[in-house]
Amino acid sequence: MKKNKYLIIGGAGYIGLVLLDLLSQDYEIIVFDNFFFNKVDDLKKKYKNIKFIKGDINTDIKSKHFKNVNTVIHLAGLANDPSSDYNPNNTVLTNHISTIKIAKLAKNNKVKKFIYASSCSVYGDHGKKLINENTTERPLTVYALSKFSSEKEILKFNSKSFNVISLRFATLFGLSKRMRFDLGVNTMTKNVLQGKNIIVNGDGKQYRSFVHVKDVAKSIIFFMNYKKKLRYNVFNIGAKKNNVKIIELAKLFEKIFPKLKINKNLKNFDFRSYEVNFDRLNQLMNNKNFITLKEGITEIYDYYKSKKINFNSKIYYNLRIVKSK
Repeated sequence: MKKNKYLIIGGAGYIGLVLLDLLSQDYEIIVFDNFFFNKVDDLKKKYKNIKFIKGDINTDIKSKHFKNVNTVIHLAGLANDPSSDYNPNNTVLTNHISTIKIAKLAKNNKVKKFIYASSCSVYGDHGKKLINENTTERPLTVYALSKFSSEKEILKFNSKSFNVISLRFATLFGLSKRMRFDLGVNTMTKNVLQGKNIIVNGDGKQYRSFVHVKDVAKSIIFFMNYKKKLRYNVFNIGAKKNNVKIIELAKLFEKIFPKLKINKNLKNFDFRSYEVNFDRLNQLMNNKNFITLKEGITEIYDYYKSKKINFNSKIYYNLRIVKSK
């Protein structure tokens, strides 16, 4: 039986490497990536059944890369607010213009399914209101706006023969072979590993929704394999149990690590607050077993506690890599 071919754009990043580890040999995988965070030759040795193509989505991705591809998983792009704010024009090019170009190439080459990595940041600040996929989007940052605008455009390409699925990820955390310490939970855990206290901006009453990177990868695989007709094209990815106030998150760290102290920075208020509803996802796949914050924090701590690494190395921080290129 002939395998379906999957093109993972940005497949060597924080989410991508977790995804590759979960995919079995039943999949024919092509990874297109700029390999800013790792060496392509190292990945070729580890993943012998996967084809790796080095290139930039803004200049190098062509029609030929989509030949005989069944599904495209588009993970590439500038992936947080600081990286996007550094060069807004490049953010628009990378996250908006190139995403639309990629979706067009996919559709023109008769790709059947297009899975897009979006973000719950598109909702912006909704205070105490529980957010679902029908909530009006109010993107507040360059990054959030670039994700929302590109999502809005590519959803117009959806048709019977070209299924566009946008997955709005909650704030990511957790262990990956391309580790990031510029994500809230991961940063807090790094501070514990370095013997530092945790800083909470403002009063900490703002809500955030979190999701483990492994559960994001599992969700992607679920939609890769989903054969029935989908009623919706947009899904929030996460679980209710990982909706927490920032002060509650800090107190969780305090509970796990009793010697830890919480410092409040009342001069630096973060007014963004959003609590996300994930019922639409849960109707299709069981998100009640998603990894908890406590499990993810402990996993990172246990992995790194005996390792001698430079936590300040630029490789762990998207903005530093962007600035160095």
